[in-house]
Amino acid sequence: MTSDTQIRHQLIRRIQRIRADKLRQLDDYAAKLEENISNKEKILSFAGAWENIDGDIFNELTDNLITRRQRNKIRIDE
Repeated sequence: MTSDTQIRHQLIRRIQRIRADKLRQLDDYAAKLEENISNKEKILSFAGAWENIDGDIFNELTDNLITRRQRNKIRIDE
């Protein structure tokens, strides 16, 4: 089993062997990986947000959802 530290050192060695003209591509790829991580964390930050919501309030929100959306759409279209 390879530890995170060993993998990081292996990646550093590989990066040092990459041609200079490919470094921008690698940097862009790494930036996309970081972006995906932060997006996932943002999304997961909402997990459980409604966990302790009162049952009556939840039912009111969900039962009338379609009606409220239709009402709001009419206002937006006007």
